[in-house]
Amino acid sequence: MRQAVRRALNDPTARFAITALTELALPGFEFAMLVTDPVFWGVEVSRGDGHPVLLIPGLLANDDYLRPLSNWLGRVGYSPLWSGLRIDPGFSEAAIRQVTERVEQAHQSTGLRVSIVGHSMGGALARSAALRRPNAVRQVVTLGSPLFFGAQNRLSLSVAMTAIYTSNDRIVRHPHALARDDHAQNIEVSGSHLGLALNAEVYRQLGKVLATAV
Repeated sequence: MRQAVRRALNDPTARFAITALTELALPGFEFAMLVTDPVFWGVEVSRGDGHPVLLIPGLLANDDYLRPLSNWLGRVGYSPLWSGLRIDPGFSEAAIRQVTERVEQAHQSTGLRVSIVGHSMGGALARSAALRRPNAVRQVVTLGSPLFFGAQNRLSLSVAMTAIYTSNDRIVRHPHALARDDHAQNIEVSGSHLGLALNAEVYRQLGKVLATAV
């Protein structure tokens, strides 16, 4: 039995399959832990000020899987907004433009600067939108995002920047999810890449950073 396990671990195809199965299984576990954690129900979370928080999904995904995060934001006192992306096509001019337009619409309709929370590729799009409309963005929070996209351009000091990441990330490998803007903060949590949008510790950190940036 042990020899069979060793052979499997030495086989690249087997290792890939094990990694893929692990990545798919962990978010379900993390979500189960989230809904039993008091933070999910707003316990000991600073009350929000009602400003809009735009959620951007990851690569090839849409807004649907961010529903638990959207519901939580509403519970703790923010105004969550969907990206409107039918699917996140990746880092492209069209996607950046669409997110930027969504930010501008929210800013114009509310008169408030918008916070943007982006998961995976959604975080790279969020930061790019903030580069174009710093006057409309209060802060950007990325969750396991490939921040080497657009990294040559520095974010305005008026836009707070927080990168939440896990060093166990098998999709956006460490340290590629770290923010490199001079005023940025990087926060490490335990968990999987896909589960960062369903992670109790991420929500705990979000409660703090959303309440402090102005």
